[in-house]
Amino acid sequence: MEIQTGKALRQTLASPVALIALVIFAAAAGIAGAIAVGPGVGAAAAAGAALFWFLTVLGVAIRRAQRAFYAAYAEQRGLRWEQNGAVPQATPLLRRGDTRRVDEMFVGNLPGGLTGELALYSYEERSGGGTGGQTKEIHHFTIVVSDLPGMEARLPGLFVQRRSGFRFLDGAEDVFRSTERIELESEVLDRKCEIFADKRCDANWLRQLFTPSFVDFLAESSPEGFAFEVENGTLCVNVNRHRGKADELDTICTAAAAVAKRITDEAAE
Repeated sequence: MEIQTGKALRQTLASPVALIALVIFAAAAGIAGAIAVGPGVGAAAAAGAALFWFLTVLGVAIRRAQRAFYAAYAEQRGLRWEQNGAVPQATPLLRRGDTRRVDEMFVGNLPGGLTGELALYSYEERSGGGTGGQTKEIHHFTIVVSDLPGMEARLPGLFVQRRSGFRFLDGAEDVFRSTERIELESEVLDRKCEIFADKRCDANWLRQLFTPSFVDFLAESSPEGFAFEVENGTLCVNVNRHRGKADELDTICTAAAAVAKRITDEAAE
């Protein structure tokens, strides 16, 4: 199951309301242009009106397709679908940027068995200003947020991040960090992720947390673009981009459940 934009576009294009609107807009623009300037301008105005109509219909179709997909996904998995919801600013990703928003949210017992929120989340960074104007950059993520009760003291901060930059710069960059880098004996994982922990975390407990099977999961079996953060009892699993296929959303939720289980299992020992 995925967003069916093509199907929604065909249905919207064929609707009587859309076709009537096309005739009215194109005819009105063509007649007005012909009367004001001439037939050539009238034809161009009619073509411009038709293009505007198509872009408007396309926007309507995309939104209809998205709404149909989200409604079906929530219903089939027994989740509550919320539009324009909110998530707490509980981890670094959820505090990042100048503005933040949640476009779609699914709440309940997620695929994989973890209770929490699955959301399409974005944050916006603004820079510049003055004579050059302000620039905006929007970053999109699909996230799962869940509580890990009782982990505040045991795990005040653990951050498994998508790797950026060159590995030979790791030592120089670490000088400026307030967290400690966790080194694991996995070349594959090291190419994929960087791992940091709050300096209050027990180093021995962290080593026990990253069992060979957990390291293998992170390195080989986790979804594309996978990362997660734990801070003061809140888990935020994330992948880059808004995902629009049911199996992708299910996979992210299942991976989040696996991370939560590994953490809580180790805490219980």
